[in-house]
Amino acid sequence: MLLLRLTNRNGAYVEVLSYGATLVSAVVPDRYGCLENVVLRYPSAQDYLADDCYLGSTVGRFANRIAGAAFTLNGKTFFLDKNDGENSNHGGFAGFNKKDFSCKADKGCAIFSAHSAHGEGGFPGNLSVEVTYAFSDANELRIAYRLTSDSDTVVNLTNHAYFNLCPRAKTILDHELMVNAENYLESNERFLPTGAILPVARSAFDFSCYKRLGEMMRRKREPHIRGYNTYFAGKPAGKDGLRQLASLRESASGRLLEVSATAPGVLLYTGDYLHGAHQPFAGACLEAQGYPDAPNHPHFPSCALKANREYRQEIRYRFGVAAD
Repeated sequence: MLLLRLTNRNGAYVEVLSYGATLVSAVVPDRYGCLENVVLRYPSAQDYLADDCYLGSTVGRFANRIAGAAFTLNGKTFFLDKNDGENSNHGGFAGFNKKDFSCKADKGCAIFSAHSAHGEGGFPGNLSVEVTYAFSDANELRIAYRLTSDSDTVVNLTNHAYFNLCPRAKTILDHELMVNAENYLESNERFLPTGAILPVARSAFDFSCYKRLGEMMRRKREPHIRGYNTYFAGKPAGKDGLRQLASLRESASGRLLEVSATAPGVLLYTGDYLHGAHQPFAGACLEAQGYPDAPNHPHFPSCALKANREYRQEIRYRFGVAAD
């Protein structure tokens, strides 16, 4: 395993581990200029080998769940690893979070490459993936994904970082969130989409303006989860192809995190099932990705990748300081 650090001219930096092409740290300033790490990490690189919370990792081949661990493509049904009850999650037992990527530094970027063989996790196609991290002087982290397959397949990659903008705080319950979405996906007790796309208005999923996570959680009526494991459908992309998906802020530190991506939406996970080194609600994930279980819902945006075509997606995390 190798650890690469990208430092900007202001002294802020991010660190990325080759195992899982994992974001290990994002050390950025608060309102007073104090540099602190705002993503959850493990004490040592070796701890990531036993990780089952996907801490900061690249997840795929298919981020989030596929119902019944099966899908049909071109008239053929593919049966996947059942690593989440009867369902498949984050690519199965040998997802990208479990691969030690080859890596190199080039022009201020960290570039990670890996291969997933045909049939791995049950997915079709020999898949090649390249993940590029870049960190600007404006404290913006860009993660770019480039994939190709020799057979038609489905793909859906994202980063699974848990953010806590005030490392001194034990939870993110006092963080305030805004999500730029009019709709969210209804899900069942196994966190699988029912297929219904519901309006956020006048619901516990309405983050159209900044709202405190802990307060909104008390409004929910989901007995199987206290917090959120919810996908929000993004609004149309701008001319640059990016959607402004979400913004997270924390008052004590003054830090602000803005998330934009080419993906059609974002999944909010409040870390309810964190354990071991980190307790529940110690961090929140804002995972820009395609719709969960998209292969089994024809009315969802497709996650299919044609053979020998290139898949490209990009996520941007911009760290700043909120206006008083």
